[in-house]
Amino acid sequence: MAVSDDRTSDRQRLRWGTIAAFSCFLYGYCSGVVAGAQLYFGREFRLGTGAQGAVVAIFLLGAAAGALIAGRCADRFGRKPTLFAAGVLFGLGLVLAQFAPNVGVLLLSRVAQGVAAGLASAVVPSYLSEIADDAHRGRLGSINQLMVTLGLLVSYLVNLAFAASGDWRRMFGAGLIAVVLFLIALPTVAESPAWLRRRGEGAPQPPLRALFRSPVRRAVVLGTGLCVLQQFCGINAVLYFAPTIIEQTGLAATDSILYSVYIGALNVVMTEVSITLIDRAGRRPLLLISTVAMTIALIPLGASFRWDLPGGSVTALICLLAFVAAFAIGTGPVVWLLVSELLPPPMRARGTGLCTTVNWLANFTVSQSFLPLIHGIGQGRTFWLFAVVCLLGTGFVAHWVPETKGRTDAEIAVALAT
Repeated sequence: MAVSDDRTSDRQRLRWGTIAAFSCFLYGYCSGVVAGAQLYFGREFRLGTGAQGAVVAIFLLGAAAGALIAGRCADRFGRKPTLFAAGVLFGLGLVLAQFAPNVGVLLLSRVAQGVAAGLASAVVPSYLSEIADDAHRGRLGSINQLMVTLGLLVSYLVNLAFAASGDWRRMFGAGLIAVVLFLIALPTVAESPAWLRRRGEGAPQPPLRALFRSPVRRAVVLGTGLCVLQQFCGINAVLYFAPTIIEQTGLAATDSILYSVYIGALNVVMTEVSITLIDRAGRRPLLLISTVAMTIALIPLGASFRWDLPGGSVTALICLLAFVAAFAIGTGPVVWLLVSELLPPPMRARGTGLCTTVNWLANFTVSQSFLPLIHGIGQGRTFWLFAVVCLLGTGFVAHWVPETKGRTDAEIAVALAT
Protein backbone atom coordinates (compact mmCIF):
# COMPACT_ATOMS: atom_id res chain seq x y z
CA MET A 1 0.00 0.00 0.00
CA ALA A 2 1.05 3.60 -0.47
CA VAL A 3 2.83 4.75 2.65
CA SER A 4 3.36 8.32 3.68
CA ASP A 5 6.82 9.67 4.48
CA ASP A 6 8.87 7.39 6.74
CA ARG A 7 9.11 10.23 9.26
CA THR A 8 5.33 10.22 9.62
CA SER A 9 4.49 8.62 12.97
CA ASP A 10 1.76 6.07 13.51
CA ARG A 11 0.05 8.56 15.80
CA GLN A 12 0.00 11.18 13.07
CA ARG A 13 -1.42 8.69 10.56
CA LEU A 14 -4.09 7.77 13.09
CA ARG A 15 -4.99 11.44 13.61
CA TRP A 16 -5.27 12.09 9.88
CA GLY A 17 -7.27 8.93 9.34
CA THR A 18 -9.64 9.65 12.23
CA ILE A 19 -10.38 13.18 11.02
CA ALA A 20 -10.95 12.04 7.43
CA ALA A 21 -13.12 9.16 8.64
CA PHE A 22 -15.21 11.60 10.69
CA SER A 23 -17.05 12.25 7.43
CA CYS A 24 -18.26 8.66 7.79
CA PHE A 25 -19.54 9.57 11.26
CA LEU A 26 -21.74 12.13 9.49
CA TYR A 27 -22.87 9.53 6.98
CA GLY A 28 -23.74 7.16 9.84
CA TYR A 29 -25.61 9.93 11.64
CA CYS A 30 -27.66 10.88 8.59
CA SER A 31 -28.41 7.22 7.91
CA GLY A 32 -29.56 6.53 11.47
CA VAL A 33 -31.40 9.69 12.45
CA VAL A 34 -34.20 8.99 9.99
CA ALA A 35 -35.04 5.74 11.83
CA GLY A 36 -36.39 7.67 14.81
CA ALA A 37 -37.42 10.84 12.99
CA GLN A 38 -39.74 9.02 10.60
CA LEU A 39 -41.95 8.01 13.53
CA TYR A 40 -42.81 11.70 13.88
CA PHE A 41 -42.41 13.52 10.55
CA GLY A 42 -44.68 10.87 9.03
CA ARG A 43 -47.46 12.08 11.30
CA GLU A 44 -46.75 15.78 10.76
CA PHE A 45 -46.78 15.48 6.96
CA ARG A 46 -49.39 12.68 6.99
CA LEU A 47 -47.20 10.31 5.02
CA GLY A 48 -48.12 6.77 4.15
CA THR A 49 -45.75 3.81 4.28
CA GLY A 50 -44.60 4.39 0.71
CA ALA A 51 -43.81 8.07 1.27
CA GLN A 52 -41.88 7.31 4.47
CA GLY A 53 -39.92 4.70 2.56
CA ALA A 54 -39.14 7.32 -0.09
CA VAL A 55 -37.47 9.57 2.49
CA VAL A 56 -35.11 6.68 3.26
CA ALA A 57 -34.72 5.56 -0.35
CA ILE A 58 -33.91 8.94 -1.89
CA PHE A 59 -30.97 9.27 0.50
CA LEU A 60 -29.63 5.98 -0.87
CA LEU A 61 -30.02 7.04 -4.50
CA GLY A 62 -28.24 10.30 -3.72
CA ALA A 63 -25.46 8.29 -2.09
CA ALA A 64 -25.15 6.06 -5.16
CA ALA A 65 -24.81 9.17 -7.34
CA GLY A 66 -22.23 10.66 -4.99
CA ALA A 67 -20.20 7.45 -4.94
CA LEU A 68 -20.30 7.24 -8.72
CA ILE A 69 -18.59 10.62 -9.14
CA ALA A 70 -16.38 10.30 -6.06
CA GLY A 71 -13.51 8.45 -7.73
CA ARG A 72 -13.23 10.95 -10.58
CA CYS A 73 -13.42 13.91 -8.19
CA ALA A 74 -10.85 12.40 -5.82
CA ASP A 75 -8.44 11.68 -8.68
CA ARG A 76 -8.85 15.11 -10.25
CA PHE A 77 -9.06 17.43 -7.23
CA GLY A 78 -7.60 15.31 -4.43
CA ARG A 79 -9.00 13.42 -1.47
CA LYS A 80 -9.18 16.40 0.90
CA PRO A 81 -11.16 18.77 -1.35
CA THR A 82 -13.63 16.00 -2.14
CA LEU A 83 -14.15 15.29 1.56
CA PHE A 84 -14.56 19.03 2.22
CA ALA A 85 -17.30 19.15 -0.42
CA ALA A 86 -18.97 16.21 1.33
CA GLY A 87 -18.89 18.10 4.63
CA VAL A 88 -20.52 21.16 3.08
CA LEU A 89 -23.25 19.00 1.56
CA PHE A 90 -23.89 17.30 4.89
CA GLY A 91 -24.36 20.71 6.47
CA LEU A 92 -26.69 21.91 3.72
CA GLY A 93 -28.77 18.74 3.93
CA LEU A 94 -29.19 18.91 7.70
CA VAL A 95 -30.16 22.60 7.62
CA LEU A 96 -32.79 21.92 4.96
CA ALA A 97 -34.17 19.01 6.99
CA GLN A 98 -34.40 21.02 10.19
CA PHE A 99 -36.39 23.80 8.54
CA ALA A 100 -38.30 21.76 5.92
CA PRO A 101 -41.77 23.32 5.46
CA ASN A 102 -43.06 20.36 3.47
CA VAL A 103 -42.12 16.87 2.38
CA GLY A 104 -40.62 18.16 -0.88
CA VAL A 105 -37.92 20.13 0.93
CA LEU A 106 -37.36 17.19 3.28
CA LEU A 107 -36.73 14.96 0.27
CA LEU A 108 -34.32 17.54 -1.19
CA SER A 109 -32.44 17.61 2.11
CA ARG A 110 -32.09 13.84 2.03
CA VAL A 111 -30.68 14.00 -1.52
CA ALA A 112 -27.97 16.42 -0.34
CA GLN A 113 -27.18 14.23 2.66
CA GLY A 114 -27.08 11.18 0.39
CA VAL A 115 -24.65 12.66 -2.15
CA ALA A 116 -22.39 13.66 0.74
CA ALA A 117 -22.56 10.14 2.19
CA GLY A 118 -21.68 8.67 -1.21
CA LEU A 119 -18.62 10.90 -1.53
CA ALA A 120 -17.42 10.12 1.99
CA SER A 121 -18.01 6.37 1.82
CA ALA A 122 -16.08 6.09 -1.45
CA VAL A 123 -13.15 8.41 -0.74
CA VAL A 124 -12.33 7.56 2.88
CA PRO A 125 -11.40 3.86 2.32
CA SER A 126 -8.96 4.88 -0.42
CA TYR A 127 -7.44 7.63 1.69
CA LEU A 128 -6.99 5.36 4.72
CA SER A 129 -5.35 2.69 2.56
CA GLU A 130 -2.98 5.25 1.05
CA ILE A 131 -1.70 6.65 4.35
CA ALA A 132 -1.34 3.28 6.14
CA ASP A 133 1.65 0.99 6.35
CA ASP A 134 1.24 -2.73 5.62
CA ALA A 135 1.58 -3.83 9.25
CA HIS A 136 -1.30 -1.68 10.53
CA ARG A 137 -3.40 -1.36 7.41
CA GLY A 138 -6.28 -3.38 8.83
CA ARG A 139 -6.72 -1.31 11.95
CA LEU A 140 -6.34 2.06 10.23
CA GLY A 141 -8.42 0.95 7.23
CA SER A 142 -11.35 -0.03 9.46
CA ILE A 143 -11.71 3.32 11.23
CA ASN A 144 -14.30 4.42 8.68
CA GLN A 145 -16.69 1.63 9.71
CA LEU A 146 -16.13 2.43 13.39
CA MET A 147 -17.06 6.03 12.64
CA VAL A 148 -20.20 4.90 10.82
CA THR A 149 -21.28 2.89 13.86
CA LEU A 150 -20.51 5.82 16.18
CA GLY A 151 -22.59 8.09 13.97
CA LEU A 152 -25.45 5.62 14.11
CA LEU A 153 -25.21 5.37 17.89
CA VAL A 154 -25.17 9.13 18.38
CA SER A 155 -28.17 9.47 16.06
CA TYR A 156 -30.07 6.94 18.19
CA LEU A 157 -29.15 8.85 21.37
CA VAL A 158 -30.33 12.11 19.79
CA ASN A 159 -33.54 10.42 18.69
CA LEU A 160 -34.07 9.18 22.24
CA ALA A 161 -33.44 12.65 23.67
CA PHE A 162 -36.16 14.20 21.49
CA ALA A 163 -38.53 11.21 21.44
CA ALA A 164 -40.74 12.50 24.27
CA SER A 165 -41.35 15.79 22.46
CA GLY A 166 -41.40 14.23 19.01
CA ASP A 167 -39.19 17.08 17.75
CA TRP A 168 -37.82 15.39 14.64
CA ARG A 169 -36.43 18.68 13.30
CA ARG A 170 -33.94 18.94 16.15
CA MET A 171 -33.02 15.30 15.56
CA PHE A 172 -31.65 16.37 12.18
CA GLY A 173 -30.34 19.76 13.36
CA ALA A 174 -28.19 18.28 16.13
CA GLY A 175 -25.93 16.78 13.46
CA LEU A 176 -24.75 20.27 12.47
CA ILE A 177 -22.44 20.30 15.49
CA ALA A 178 -20.48 17.40 14.00
CA VAL A 179 -20.41 19.07 10.57
CA VAL A 180 -18.78 22.20 12.01
CA LEU A 181 -16.18 20.15 13.90
CA PHE A 182 -15.32 18.19 10.76
CA LEU A 183 -14.92 21.26 8.54
CA ILE A 184 -12.67 22.92 11.15
CA ALA A 185 -10.46 19.83 11.59
CA LEU A 186 -10.14 18.71 7.96
CA PRO A 187 -7.61 21.39 6.88
CA THR A 188 -5.11 19.95 9.40
CA VAL A 189 -5.08 16.61 7.51
CA ALA A 190 -2.36 15.81 4.97
CA GLU A 191 -3.31 15.02 1.39
CA SER A 192 -2.90 11.42 0.24
CA PRO A 193 0.81 10.83 -0.55
CA ALA A 194 -0.12 8.45 -3.37
CA TRP A 195 -2.28 11.12 -5.02
CA LEU A 196 0.44 13.75 -4.62
CA ARG A 197 3.02 11.39 -6.10
CA ARG A 198 0.93 10.59 -9.18
CA ARG A 199 0.11 14.26 -9.64
CA GLY A 200 3.80 15.20 -9.38
CA GLU A 201 4.70 12.58 -11.96
CA GLY A 202 2.02 13.90 -14.31
CA ALA A 203 0.37 10.47 -14.48
CA PRO A 204 -2.90 10.63 -16.47
CA GLN A 205 -6.17 9.63 -14.86
CA PRO A 206 -6.94 6.01 -15.81
CA PRO A 207 -10.12 5.60 -17.86
CA LEU A 208 -13.11 3.93 -16.23
CA ARG A 209 -12.97 1.07 -18.74
CA ALA A 210 -9.61 0.04 -17.27
CA LEU A 211 -11.56 -1.36 -14.31
CA PHE A 212 -12.99 -4.06 -16.55
CA ARG A 213 -9.70 -5.28 -17.96
CA SER A 214 -7.64 -8.12 -16.56
CA PRO A 215 -6.21 -8.28 -13.90
CA VAL A 216 -8.17 -5.41 -12.32
CA ARG A 217 -11.46 -7.00 -13.37
CA ARG A 218 -11.25 -9.78 -10.77
CA ALA A 219 -10.64 -7.27 -7.98
CA VAL A 220 -13.69 -5.29 -9.11
CA VAL A 221 -15.86 -8.43 -9.28
CA LEU A 222 -14.79 -9.47 -5.78
CA GLY A 223 -15.29 -5.95 -4.43
CA THR A 224 -18.76 -5.56 -5.89
CA GLY A 225 -19.70 -9.08 -4.77
CA LEU A 226 -18.67 -8.29 -1.20
CA CYS A 227 -20.63 -5.02 -1.32
CA VAL A 228 -23.76 -6.85 -2.47
CA LEU A 229 -23.31 -9.38 0.34
CA GLN A 230 -22.89 -6.58 2.88
CA GLN A 231 -26.29 -5.14 1.94
CA PHE A 232 -28.29 -8.20 0.95
CA CYS A 233 -27.61 -9.78 4.34
CA GLY A 234 -30.22 -7.27 5.55
CA ILE A 235 -28.20 -5.24 8.04
CA ASN A 236 -29.33 -1.79 6.95
CA ALA A 237 -32.95 -2.87 6.69
CA VAL A 238 -32.66 -3.87 10.35
CA LEU A 239 -30.87 -0.63 11.35
CA TYR A 240 -33.11 1.75 9.36
CA PHE A 241 -36.31 0.17 10.52
CA ALA A 242 -35.16 -1.02 13.97
CA PRO A 243 -37.62 1.17 15.91
CA THR A 244 -40.46 0.05 13.63
CA ILE A 245 -39.47 -3.63 13.91
CA ILE A 246 -39.15 -3.47 17.68
CA GLU A 247 -42.39 -1.51 18.00
CA GLN A 248 -44.14 -4.39 16.26
CA THR A 249 -43.02 -6.70 19.09
CA GLY A 250 -45.41 -4.73 21.34
CA LEU A 251 -43.13 -2.03 22.74
CA ALA A 252 -43.98 1.70 22.71
CA ALA A 253 -42.26 4.04 20.26
CA THR A 254 -39.98 5.55 22.92
CA ASP A 255 -39.04 2.07 24.17
CA SER A 256 -38.27 0.93 20.63
CA ILE A 257 -35.91 3.90 20.17
CA LEU A 258 -34.23 3.01 23.50
CA TYR A 259 -33.59 -0.53 22.28
CA SER A 260 -32.15 0.95 19.08
CA VAL A 261 -29.57 2.69 21.29
CA TYR A 262 -28.59 -0.71 22.70
CA ILE A 263 -28.26 -2.06 19.17
CA GLY A 264 -26.12 0.92 18.15
CA ALA A 265 -23.86 0.55 21.21
CA LEU A 266 -23.33 -3.14 20.48
CA ASN A 267 -22.49 -2.26 16.88
CA VAL A 268 -19.75 0.11 18.08
CA VAL A 269 -18.28 -2.34 20.61
CA MET A 270 -18.11 -5.27 18.19
CA THR A 271 -16.62 -3.10 15.44
CA GLU A 272 -13.89 -2.11 17.89
CA VAL A 273 -13.32 -5.81 18.64
CA SER A 274 -12.98 -6.43 14.90
CA ILE A 275 -10.43 -3.62 14.56
CA THR A 276 -8.40 -5.18 17.38
CA LEU A 277 -8.40 -8.60 15.69
CA ILE A 278 -8.20 -7.74 12.01
CA ASP A 279 -4.40 -7.51 11.69
CA ARG A 280 -3.90 -10.65 13.79
CA ALA A 281 -6.71 -13.00 12.78
CA GLY A 282 -6.87 -11.87 9.16
CA ARG A 283 -9.72 -10.79 6.90
CA ARG A 284 -11.06 -14.16 5.73
CA PRO A 285 -11.55 -15.74 9.19
CA LEU A 286 -13.49 -12.72 10.46
CA LEU A 287 -15.68 -12.67 7.35
CA LEU A 288 -16.44 -16.40 7.60
CA ILE A 289 -17.24 -16.21 11.30
CA SER A 290 -19.47 -13.21 10.60
CA THR A 291 -21.52 -14.74 7.78
CA VAL A 292 -22.02 -18.05 9.61
CA ALA A 293 -23.07 -16.30 12.84
CA MET A 294 -25.49 -14.00 10.97
CA THR A 295 -27.10 -17.05 9.36
CA ILE A 296 -27.57 -18.70 12.75
CA ALA A 297 -29.04 -15.54 14.32
CA LEU A 298 -31.53 -14.92 11.50
CA ILE A 299 -33.15 -18.35 11.69
CA PRO A 300 -34.65 -18.01 15.22
CA LEU A 301 -35.31 -14.31 14.54
CA GLY A 302 -37.56 -15.33 11.68
CA ALA A 303 -39.19 -18.01 13.82
CA SER A 304 -40.00 -15.48 16.57
CA PHE A 305 -42.05 -13.46 14.06
CA ARG A 306 -43.43 -16.48 12.20
CA TRP A 307 -44.96 -18.21 15.21
CA ASP A 308 -46.36 -17.05 18.55
CA LEU A 309 -43.50 -18.40 20.63
CA PRO A 310 -43.24 -17.95 24.42
CA GLY A 311 -41.14 -14.87 25.09
CA GLY A 312 -41.30 -13.91 21.43
CA SER A 313 -40.32 -10.26 22.02
CA VAL A 314 -37.30 -11.25 24.09
CA THR A 315 -36.22 -13.81 21.49
CA ALA A 316 -36.52 -11.24 18.71
CA LEU A 317 -34.44 -8.67 20.60
CA ILE A 318 -31.72 -11.20 21.47
CA CYS A 319 -31.53 -12.38 17.87
CA LEU A 320 -31.41 -8.80 16.57
CA LEU A 321 -28.50 -8.10 18.90
CA ALA A 322 -26.72 -11.31 17.87
CA PHE A 323 -27.20 -10.48 14.20
CA VAL A 324 -25.80 -6.95 14.60
CA ALA A 325 -22.85 -8.26 16.64
CA ALA A 326 -22.04 -10.87 13.98
CA PHE A 327 -22.19 -8.25 11.23
CA ALA A 328 -20.04 -5.76 13.14
CA ILE A 329 -17.20 -8.19 13.82
CA GLY A 330 -16.68 -9.06 10.16
CA THR A 331 -18.98 -8.15 7.29
CA GLY A 332 -19.19 -4.49 8.32
CA PRO A 333 -15.56 -3.35 8.59
CA VAL A 334 -13.81 -6.10 6.61
CA VAL A 335 -15.71 -5.53 3.37
CA TRP A 336 -14.73 -1.84 3.19
CA LEU A 337 -11.14 -2.74 3.97
CA LEU A 338 -10.96 -5.46 1.32
CA VAL A 339 -12.48 -3.23 -1.36
CA SER A 340 -9.58 -0.79 -1.02
CA GLU A 341 -6.92 -3.49 -0.52
CA LEU A 342 -7.83 -5.61 -3.56
CA LEU A 343 -7.64 -2.72 -6.03
CA PRO A 344 -4.24 -1.62 -7.43
CA PRO A 345 -3.18 1.94 -6.41
CA PRO A 346 -3.74 3.67 -9.80
CA MET A 347 -7.31 2.34 -9.93
CA ARG A 348 -8.12 2.50 -6.23
CA ALA A 349 -10.22 5.68 -6.15
CA ARG A 350 -12.18 4.81 -9.33
CA GLY A 351 -12.62 1.17 -8.30
CA THR A 352 -13.68 2.01 -4.77
CA GLY A 353 -16.17 4.52 -6.17
CA LEU A 354 -17.68 1.86 -8.44
CA CYS A 355 -17.90 -0.74 -5.67
CA THR A 356 -19.40 1.82 -3.31
CA THR A 357 -22.01 2.75 -5.92
CA VAL A 358 -23.01 -0.90 -6.14
CA ASN A 359 -23.13 -1.00 -2.34
CA TRP A 360 -25.55 1.94 -2.18
CA LEU A 361 -27.72 0.56 -5.00
CA ALA A 362 -27.92 -2.78 -3.19
CA ASN A 363 -28.80 -0.86 -0.03
CA PHE A 364 -31.56 0.91 -1.96
CA THR A 365 -32.90 -2.39 -3.29
CA VAL A 366 -33.10 -3.90 0.20
CA SER A 367 -34.66 -0.83 1.80
CA GLN A 368 -37.30 -0.58 -0.93
CA SER A 369 -38.14 -4.26 -0.87
CA PHE A 370 -38.00 -4.80 2.91
CA LEU A 371 -41.44 -3.46 3.89
CA PRO A 372 -43.17 -4.91 0.79
CA LEU A 373 -41.56 -8.28 1.57
CA ILE A 374 -42.81 -8.10 5.15
CA HIS A 375 -46.33 -7.35 3.94
CA GLY A 376 -46.12 -9.97 1.19
CA ILE A 377 -44.47 -12.99 2.82
CA GLY A 378 -44.28 -11.93 6.46
CA GLN A 379 -41.43 -10.85 8.70
CA GLY A 380 -40.40 -14.40 9.51
CA ARG A 381 -39.85 -15.50 5.92
CA THR A 382 -38.14 -12.17 5.12
CA PHE A 383 -35.50 -12.77 7.78
CA TRP A 384 -35.09 -16.35 6.55
CA LEU A 385 -34.45 -14.96 3.08
CA PHE A 386 -31.63 -12.85 4.52
CA ALA A 387 -30.31 -16.02 6.20
CA VAL A 388 -30.08 -17.72 2.79
CA VAL A 389 -28.07 -14.75 1.46
CA CYS A 390 -25.68 -15.01 4.41
CA LEU A 391 -25.23 -18.74 3.76
CA LEU A 392 -24.45 -18.10 0.10
CA GLY A 393 -22.07 -15.35 1.18
CA THR A 394 -20.16 -17.84 3.32
CA GLY A 395 -19.53 -19.96 0.23
CA PHE A 396 -18.49 -16.91 -1.81
CA VAL A 397 -15.92 -15.83 0.78
CA ALA A 398 -14.61 -19.37 1.32
CA HIS A 399 -14.02 -20.06 -2.39
CA TRP A 400 -13.13 -16.69 -3.93
CA VAL A 401 -11.86 -14.07 -1.48
CA PRO A 402 -8.07 -14.11 -0.88
CA GLU A 403 -6.35 -13.19 2.38
CA THR A 404 -4.71 -9.75 2.27
CA LYS A 405 -3.33 -9.46 5.81
CA GLY A 406 0.24 -8.14 5.77
CA ARG A 407 0.57 -8.39 1.99
CA THR A 408 1.90 -5.66 -0.28
CA ASP A 409 0.07 -4.44 -3.36
CA ALA A 410 2.27 -6.65 -5.55
CA GLU A 411 1.58 -9.74 -3.42
CA ILE A 412 -2.17 -9.11 -3.50
CA ALA A 413 -2.02 -8.75 -7.29
CA VAL A 414 -0.27 -12.13 -7.52
CA ALA A 415 -2.91 -13.73 -5.28
CA LEU A 416 -5.67 -12.36 -7.50
CA ALA A 417 -3.96 -13.66 -10.64
CA THR A 418 -3.71 -17.25 -9.37
